[in-house]
Amino acid sequence: MKILSSDRLAALVAAAGSAPRRRAHLNIHDDTNEPINRLLIALEPDTYIRPHRHPGKFEMFVLLEGTASLLSFDDQGRVAERIEAGATGPRIVEFPAGSWHTVVAGKSGALMLEVKAGPYAPTPESDFAAWAPPEGSEQSAACRDWLRFQARPGGAWIVQGKGQ
Repeated sequence: MKILSSDRLAALVAAAGSAPRRRAHLNIHDDTNEPINRLLIALEPDTYIRPHRHPGKFEMFVLLEGTASLLSFDDQGRVAERIEAGATGPRIVEFPAGSWHTVVAGKSGALMLEVKAGPYAPTPESDFAAWAPPEGSEQSAACRDWLRFQARPGGAWIVQGKGQ
């Protein structure tokens, strides 16, 4: 049996706050080769998760604390849907296999449970959106802010740093 205390969850949230990438993970599964991977992710609003996809694998997020926006995109990078998850909104969102998506924290201390099919495999470059800047690039902070504050259905990130 696995039991995660409130103190352990608070420590994970604190770790995200001091992490260079402004997020922290805690695997619940024992081995990355398990058929179902389960992990907790603590996110700060200034983290950037480049839009990506997982061909052949769904990805489910369960919001446990805080608020977050979950966005899906079409193949051209236009926002297909934006879900505002929080105390008064949805708490569980599942992206279908192969769909472009990302998550942005709404405020400090967002905590999510992620569930997806294993085994774990790092996301190959071909499954990161070519229309979104790589993490740590000159454009990534501007894209993150667009995702957080401006991205709405029908809009798309413009490489020069402006959303439409």
